[in-house]
Amino acid sequence: MRWRTALGGLTIISGLIAYIAAAVTFANHYLPEHWLAELIFYPLAGFLWVFPAIWIIGWTKKDKEPPTPGR
Repeated sequence: MRWRTALGGLTIISGLIAYIAAAVTFANHYLPEHWLAELIFYPLAGFLWVFPAIWIIGWTKKDKEPPTPGR
C-alpha cells in the first residue's frame, strides 16, 4: 500500500499550505489588532492542524502492520 503513503504525504503538505493561507487570511480580516488576541490565536491555530494530520497519518498506516495477537 505504498500509494497511501504518497497520497497521505501530498495531502498533508497541500492541506497544511491551504490551512496556513486560511489562518493568515482569517487573522488579517477578522482578528483585532491586539497583542492578546494574537497571543491566543496564533498558537491555537498552529496547533489545530495536528488533528487532521494525525488522522491522515493513521489512514496511511492502515493495513500495513499485521494485527498483534492479544490486542
